[in-house]
Amino acid sequence: MSTPMARSNEMVVAGVGEPAVDERRRSLRLSKVQALVVVLSSVVLAALVVGLISVQPPIYQTTRSVIVLSGANPNDNEVLARALESIITSPGLAAEIKRRGELDMSIDEIKGMISVSRDPLSPFMAVISSSPSQEKSELVSAQVVPALRDVFDANQREIPVEQRIPGPIFQEIYAFPLQQTTTVPLWFGAVFGALIGGLVPYLFFLYRNLRKPVVSSAQDVTEAIDLPILVKVPALSGRGSNAQDAVSSVIAAVERLSLNEPIHRLVLVGADDGPDRAQLALALSLVIARSFGQPVALVDADLEHGVLTDLVGADDVAGLAECLSGQLESNAALLTLTDTQLPKALDGLDVPPGMVRFLGAGVDRSRNMLRMRSSFNAVLDGMAGRYVVIVNGPKVPGPVPTSQLLSLADATLMVVAEGQTSLTDARSAGDTLKSFSGGSAGVVVLRR
Repeated sequence: MSTPMARSNEMVVAGVGEPAVDERRRSLRLSKVQALVVVLSSVVLAALVVGLISVQPPIYQTTRSVIVLSGANPNDNEVLARALESIITSPGLAAEIKRRGELDMSIDEIKGMISVSRDPLSPFMAVISSSPSQEKSELVSAQVVPALRDVFDANQREIPVEQRIPGPIFQEIYAFPLQQTTTVPLWFGAVFGALIGGLVPYLFFLYRNLRKPVVSSAQDVTEAIDLPILVKVPALSGRGSNAQDAVSSVIAAVERLSLNEPIHRLVLVGADDGPDRAQLALALSLVIARSFGQPVALVDADLEHGVLTDLVGADDVAGLAECLSGQLESNAALLTLTDTQLPKALDGLDVPPGMVRFLGAGVDRSRNMLRMRSSFNAVLDGMAGRYVVIVNGPKVPGPVPTSQLLSLADATLMVVAEGQTSLTDARSAGDTLKSFSGGSAGVVVLRR
């Protein structure tokens, strides 16, 4: 039986399948999905910060200017100015302000409202009282200088006259304080939010990629796996992807790989659990059956995870596991796929009833049972001559025996996903594939 892949050139849509290209390796790069997450995080956090700033009340500031007048020695003035800064921002002065003004505020609140601004070596200082409440700002500011004067006067009385600091020690310059209202500019909030929102996920992805790098380009695959890259197609679950066009490109790539030799058994494997690989295997079955009138047997050999079986809702039906254990014949276990079992990403790829038969992973997938009678050969021979067999294989290397499966394949496709498949896992899977594959093998790269 000749495979429909030998006639697939007519189906290829230009621009969908991209041959492998030599992409220049960039340092510290992110995948497309990771870059999109960084951009979205940056925009969302910028919007949140702008929203928070816009609803925040303005900050009222009451400023009083004070000059130090302790004497002619500038060193004494500098020492005294620094001492005044410490006293003004201390809890003790806050307590004195609360007592003098009989303010209904805590000492910590008053202390947090008061700040001092002074240029180095300058006798001038600005005492600022900041609060969202204009009334509180003015009340606290009005008590700062009198409270400070009371503190000094009380201490000066306790020491001999000759040891007192010559006065006046300090004096308020202006008769009236300066009133100001400050707000955080929206542009500053947007820039700050965008920087933080983008920097955090960027550093996270950068750390993860450096610790466990993932496939980001065809060049990465070439360096990690000594296998030909057949085609790059969009992941079928991606937005705007066309399953028919993507699968047609894969079929054309398989034809080039096999040099037009008939392919009766096509196996798809990967370096991860492979939801994208499962969808690709299902789409391949549908397109072959629909476009060429060839009956297809789709087998889920991922006994560990059964992703494809879950995808079509057959996880509670006996399947490959029962066939391998000798409990069931493959012909009796084959199910007929219906349009209602297809995922949304494959809408429009419906096929005539009975053209695609499905053998799920099964219910009883005990590894001990599989060690007793794990014969893929007998299962595949039961389908020979009647179906083009497409096998969604397991993660390789993995706990499920794959040597028989790979050795019996006419062609094997290793599926890797940009931004998802680990380079280390891809390298291990490639080594396994080269060791056990009995037919031609190549790599399909999924763009995300």
